[in-house]
Parts: sequence; structure tokens; C-alpha cells
Amino acid sequence: MSTLPQHLSEALTRNPVIASVFGPQAVGHFLGSGCKVCILANVGLHELHGLLAALSGAGKFTFVNVDACSGLGQDRGAVEYLKSIGVQGVVSTKTALIQRANSTGMATIHKVFVTDRSNLPRSASAVDQSKPDLVQIMPSPVISHLEPGELRSLSPFIASGFIKSAPDVASLLSAGAIGVSSSSPELWDLAGRT
Repeated sequence: MSTLPQHLSEALTRNPVIASVFGPQAVGHFLGSGCKVCILANVGLHELHGLLAALSGAGKFTFVNVDACSGLGQDRGAVEYLKSIGVQGVVSTKTALIQRANSTGMATIHKVFVTDRSNLPRSASAVDQSKPDLVQIMPSPVISHLEPGELRSLSPFIASGFIKSAPDVASLLSAGAIGVSSSSPELWDLAGRT
């Protein structure tokens, strides 16, 4: 695993919530929040540069979910393009894409879906190969069912999915998450570790 960029680590310490910003229409609401980190998804390639300029200008750290943005391929060219327009980090389920982004110096989140114990070894192996900065574990309720060794193989991690309240955030942080990602704007302004 790599080391988180210092400003990202500090932002997550101040506010452990990462805003999941789906589509250009959600960007304005995120810009008005105190949350400093987002995962941007469901935007077209033609919208990406302008949205990134607005987010960067507001001092926001932006990850782009490459798997959920139309017009981006899964190849080296996509990673190089994202780097050239100032993308700070990428999210993907693809091991090779995370490896490519690591090689450019971008921050990386490897998203894994743990739907049952049978896919856990495959997820851990993919994370071991990709060496991301963070692992996004989905859905978050599964975290309470993982053994400590299983969680270590997917760490450092952020939790995602089915996070509805401040107590959910607190519970996941207590379980070892360094952050949570949520599309619920009412959670974006949670400050500090609870």
C-alpha cells in the first residue's frame, strides 16, 4: 500500500466523510458543504474538465470514479488524460487501472464488493496486486462480519453503501475505517472523529 498524500490524510482526519457526488447537478451542493474530499461519478468526459476546475478552485480533493464516467476507457490513455487535467485521484474496481494511476503519482482507491466469503480471497488478492492508497469496501454492513485478518488484507479502508446516519459513521470508524463515503448531503459536514 502507498502512503496517503498528507493533505488528504489531514482532510479525512478533520472530516472522515467522503462525499459521493453523482452527476454535475450534485457538484454545487458539495461545493457548499464543509466536506473537503469527494468521489465524482456519473459525469461525461465533456463535463469533467470544467467540474474539476471548480472543485480544485474551491480547495476540494477530488477522486474520479473511472468506471462510472462515460467516455473514459480503461487504458493508459485514460489515466494519462485524467492526470493531465489535474485529477488528484481515481477510483476503480480494475487492478490494472489502479496500478497505472499509482505509477503517475495520483492517489488511488480500489473499490471492492464483498458480497460473500467466496469472493473475499479474490478481492484481497486484487488489492495486494494493485497496492492502492485506500480500499473502498462495499457494502458497509459486511465490515462487521469480517475477521480482523480479513480487514487487514483490505486496509487502509473506507466504507461505502448503506451509511445513513452519524451513528453509522461512528460505528464504521470504530471498526477501523479511516473514512466513509456517502451520497447523503446531511452527512457531508460531519467534523472530526466521533
